[in-house]
Amino acid sequence: MSRTRIAIGVSTAVGVVAALGVMAAPTAGAQARGHDGRFAVIADHLNNPRGLSPAPGGGLYLAEAGRGGKTCISGGPEGELCPGLTGSFDLITKGGHVKRIVTGLISASGAGGIAAEGPSSVSRGPRGTFYGLFGANTHVVPPKGAIPDNVRTKALAQLGRLWLVKPGAWVKNVSNVGDQDWAWTKRHSDLGPTDWPDANPNAVLFSHGSRYVADAGANALVRVKWNGNVRVLHYLAMPANFEGDSVATCVARGPDGALYVGELLSGFYSPEHARIWRVTAHHATVWAGGLTTVQGCGFGSDGAFYATEFQTDGLTAQNPAGDVVRISQNGERTRLGVGKLFQPSGFAAGPNGSIYVSNCSIAPATGMGPQLCPTGGQVVRLG
Repeated sequence: MSRTRIAIGVSTAVGVVAALGVMAAPTAGAQARGHDGRFAVIADHLNNPRGLSPAPGGGLYLAEAGRGGKTCISGGPEGELCPGLTGSFDLITKGGHVKRIVTGLISASGAGGIAAEGPSSVSRGPRGTFYGLFGANTHVVPPKGAIPDNVRTKALAQLGRLWLVKPGAWVKNVSNVGDQDWAWTKRHSDLGPTDWPDANPNAVLFSHGSRYVADAGANALVRVKWNGNVRVLHYLAMPANFEGDSVATCVARGPDGALYVGELLSGFYSPEHARIWRVTAHHATVWAGGLTTVQGCGFGSDGAFYATEFQTDGLTAQNPAGDVVRISQNGERTRLGVGKLFQPSGFAAGPNGSIYVSNCSIAPATGMGPQLCPTGGQVVRLG
C-alpha cells in the first residue's frame, strides 16, 4: 500500500519465493558469552509476526501483520495487493500459548498472504497496558469501490495509528502518527527521496514515560506527545550517492539513557551499509555501522546491543538467511542466529541473556513452501 513496504518486503517476497530451492545458510560464527547456541521455537503458525515486547509474567506481546484478504487488486510496481482484516495484537504466554488480544485488524499482503502490512510493533506500557502500532498511512488507502467497504473503513481508521491497549482488549487511539509524518515529509520534500511525501511507522517504544516511533517512510525518529501530536526528533539523512532511503526500522533505550535507532538500508541495498544512530536530546551520531538490513533492535539483560538482520546478503538478494548481531559494551561483535533465522524482524530481551526474535517474519501461518518457513511465522528464543 506504499512504496515504503520495502521495510517489510513485498518486493523482497518475490525474490524469496524464487529462492525456495536455492537457500544457502551462511558459515557458522562464534557464540557470545551467555549464548551457547540453543535455539527454541516458542510459537509458530503465525501470520507475518513483527514487533515483540516483554509482557508481565514472562510472556511477550506480539504484532501480527496478518495474511491480507481474499479480494486482490493491482498494487502497482509491487504487484498484487490483497487487503483484509486478519491482523492482530497478541500475547504469547510463558508456556508458548498464543492469545490474540485484539483481532480483525487491517492487513494488506501480497499473493498468498506473504509480506503483509498492518500491525507492525508493540511496546509494554504502564499498569498492564501496551502500545500497538500500525504501519503505513491513510494516503495509501485505495479509492472507494476498489476494495470492500468494511476493509476500507478499517484501513482509514487504523493505518498509521498508535493505539493504547488496556486489559480486557479495550483500545484507545493515541495518535495518527503516520498521517502526521506524511505531512511532515510533504513540508520537507527537499530533505527526502523522490517518493516523498511518505510515512510508514515501523516500531514503537514506550520508555521513561514517553512514546517514540521509528518511521521507515519518513526516515525519522519521532516522539508522540500526550496530546497526540508528533515531534520529529531526528531525521536519518542519507549519505552521498545513495541508492534508496535510510529506512528507520527500530528504536531502543540504551543503558546510558540515549535512544538507539536502526536502519534497514542507509541508502544502499548491498550488505554492510546499515547504521545504528545514537540520539540524545541535543545530538545524534552514527554509533555503529557495517550492519545489513536491520529490522529489530534492543539491549539485552547483559547490557549488549542486539540487531536483527532481515537478510544478511542484502535486501535484494535471493538468499533469505538472516541473523542477530550482538555488539558488546566493548564493541565486540558476535553472530548468534547463523543458519537458523530467515528474514527475522522483531526483537525482545529476555532474562539471563536470552533473546527473542520474530522469525520468518513475512510468512503467513501456512508458510512459503516446503523448504522455506513451512510452519509459518515464528517467535524463537536464542540462548
